[in-house]
Amino acid sequence: MLAFRLTGLPDSRLPLYLYCVGTQEEKVLHRPDGFPVYQLFLSRGGEGQFWIPGKGTWTMGAGQLFIVEPGIAHEYVPHSKSKGELGYIGIGGASAGSVLQSTGLLQNEPCHISGFEVIWSRMTNLWHALDQGVTEMWDTSILIYQLILDLAQSKIPSDVGIGGIGSSRAQDGTVKHSNRESDPSKDALVRAVALMHTHYQDDLLLKHVADAVGYSVQHLNRLFHHHYGVTGHQYMQRLRLQKASEWLDKHPRASVREAAETVGMEVNYFIRMFKREFGETPGKGIKHRNQLQMEKDLTSS
Repeated sequence: MLAFRLTGLPDSRLPLYLYCVGTQEEKVLHRPDGFPVYQLFLSRGGEGQFWIPGKGTWTMGAGQLFIVEPGIAHEYVPHSKSKGELGYIGIGGASAGSVLQSTGLLQNEPCHISGFEVIWSRMTNLWHALDQGVTEMWDTSILIYQLILDLAQSKIPSDVGIGGIGSSRAQDGTVKHSNRESDPSKDALVRAVALMHTHYQDDLLLKHVADAVGYSVQHLNRLFHHHYGVTGHQYMQRLRLQKASEWLDKHPRASVREAAETVGMEVNYFIRMFKREFGETPGKGIKHRNQLQMEKDLTSS
């Protein structure tokens, strides 16, 4: 365990600074008055429940991140049979909230982190540097900002999961998590899917995705085929076509060209693939949607 380490008085010019860092064995945390700065909790191997009065209760499991805002009362109770480590990083500064918000980390439930051990090791390196007194406050500010960016890049969207990987919401609003050991291949696949969902509108090639998750195109294709029955390219193409169809449903008066550009596809290729996927051309679908809209307008008038 890494003992609690508190930094000195931060320079008032720093928009983002490290307040504290450390790890502890799974134990009860009870803070009725909250904490003075943002707390980033990282769960390694254990499982427990976070309770925030007036907001709800969440189950936090291994490989997850949960952020509690300053001054918010909270309590953490580990499960009795859970054996793990809970890491914590306190982040302050005038820009701390806006940076966490803009990177998508400031959400109301725990989220899964791909490549969790890499993030954990960076946190422990930060602790060692602070413990040995070799890192200045300005340097730790840079390291904290980089860590936030790494977390944002590693965060797995809650709607992306593979065979039980990812969060599942129970009826009582809690977030459950599987206790299975992390599988690098599945982590890479989840990360690849998340990248596709984030960048389907961009000029994203499967090679770019493979490079980003540290695998060859061939190996990534094998992972996609094993879990989805299609290649990575086919998955990305179907995702784009599905997104285009959804976009056309919301914009019935749009053109085929606009729909193709929305998902980053060349028009003629888009038309061919759309017909192959849905059995009709996007133009026919647009005509049908316009007819329905006209009938709806006439009925309402």
